[in-house]
Amino acid sequence: MNLTDQFVTLHEKLQSELNLANLCISKAKTTHGISLFSVNSVDTHDLEPSVRIEVVDGKFEVVKEPEEEETMKKEENEESSKKKNSGESEDVEDEKKSPFSGQFRPFGVLEPSAAKDARKMYKNVIQTIVDLVSTQQSIISKSRELTAADN
Repeated sequence: MNLTDQFVTLHEKLQSELNLANLCISKAKTTHGISLFSVNSVDTHDLEPSVRIEVVDGKFEVVKEPEEEETMKKEENEESSKKKNSGESEDVEDEKKSPFSGQFRPFGVLEPSAAKDARKMYKNVIQTIVDLVSTQQSIISKSRELTAADN
């Protein structure tokens, strides 16, 4: 019963977080101007995952980013040492690199605050979904144990 109550609570939390995030997106569209959301202004960046989820012993966990950041820093250090040897200035390097490369930015780099809030809320939603799925897996395993015990 406790797991079922936890599942229902997480489900309600998920619904409220999604509703609030959708409200923020609508607010951002209104403040930014709906006319800017035409077919011509679609962001053409390749989508990359911003969050990774790993399954460990039947439990879902969000993979922490520091490991990825360390490998990216190593690659940047290698590239910067190569470019310094080539004589290219640092200003040119900064123009080539974008901190938002691979991230979907439908409002542009200068996002409205409502869009930033929505982006943060969606990251929280991912954690809620992970908790919800883990709880669901626990319910399923307990159900199987009870079924096996009855037989």
